[in-house]
Amino acid sequence: MTCPKCGSENVQVQAVAEMKSRGCLTVVLYLILLCIPIIGWIALIMLLRGRKSKTQNYAVCQNCGHRWKV
Repeated sequence: MTCPKCGSENVQVQAVAEMKSRGCLTVVLYLILLCIPIIGWIALIMLLRGRKSKTQNYAVCQNCGHRWKV
């Protein structure tokens, strides 16, 4: 594997855990649902439940530091 930026073959592959972000519409929907008492509790539990993470593999050039998805 070679670096697309500098052409070096000194490349390592690393696994990185990335958090998925919530969209603006999801947050607005949760805020609207919080105004309704019973549905609000369900929305609050879903909101506090946490975000999910996803593992991505990246190749990192050891010479120039360029990083790209594998």
